[in-house]
Amino acid sequence: MTSSPRLPRLKAPLDALYRDMDWPARTAADAIQYPMRYPDPGDRELVALLSACLAYGRVSLFGAQLELALAPMGRSPRRFVLGFDVARHADAFAGFRYRFNRPRDLAAFCVAARDILARHGSLGAYFAAGFSPSDGTVGPALERFVDGFLAADLSAVFPGRRLSYGYRHFFPRPSTGGPCKRLHLFLRWMIRREPPDFGLWREVPPSALLIPVDTHIEHMARAVGLTRRRSRTWRMAEEITAGLRALDPDDPVKYDFSLCHKRMSGDCLGRRDAVVCAPCQLRPVCRHWRGRRP
Repeated sequence: MTSSPRLPRLKAPLDALYRDMDWPARTAADAIQYPMRYPDPGDRELVALLSACLAYGRVSLFGAQLELALAPMGRSPRRFVLGFDVARHADAFAGFRYRFNRPRDLAAFCVAARDILARHGSLGAYFAAGFSPSDGTVGPALERFVDGFLAADLSAVFPGRRLSYGYRHFFPRPSTGGPCKRLHLFLRWMIRREPPDFGLWREVPPSALLIPVDTHIEHMARAVGLTRRRSRTWRMAEEITAGLRALDPDDPVKYDFSLCHKRMSGDCLGRRDAVVCAPCQLRPVCRHWRGRRP
């Protein structure tokens, strides 16, 4: 990770980027737009989880299929899931296809979520039951959360209890070493208190979050010296978050949305460009602009 003397130089540029980001305008290009539609916390957390599970690839691609998944759930996805019956809703998700995922993966999601909601009342209560402040980060609690979805009785969907690849792709285990980007995105939405995030889960502090590392965050973090790792892994997420935690111990992941959308929007090309880089708040600390090898 970047040496500690360099970290203070990042704070002012990153804070400026965070402050100046027009997040209401950018949410239309972000997966967070889908849970935003639902004012009820129970509906919102459920839609947020499903949206995050499907958030691999561009929003313009998975968004159309997410719309197909949400349509049969009506105005209250939580009510739909609590009443979900595999036989009765056999055709609910007909026509859904997105890369690794098929209708049976959505059915399995509904069954597992139904049983967790029946036992714990909410996804937030279930996650909080597995969280301990002594853990330091959300990692151990996320492992327990994922276990609940993978260990659910899904025999009505998957005869022989052999889970599909698509369903397992929804719920990667932190213990396998992957970055678990989509689940960290979900946790950011649920736990952070400031917009655009929802702050629904008050039992878990934002300081425990880890940054969702996708290709945009990977390249932006490398450009400003928050990581030199070449593979998107859990350790990369920890390393980047550690650097950001030095800048804001209480809310390190607040920079995620602005960093991600800086690159998504085309305001960062991943290389030095006199025109595009000229107004960038990060130019003083960017390795591309300073001519260093990222």
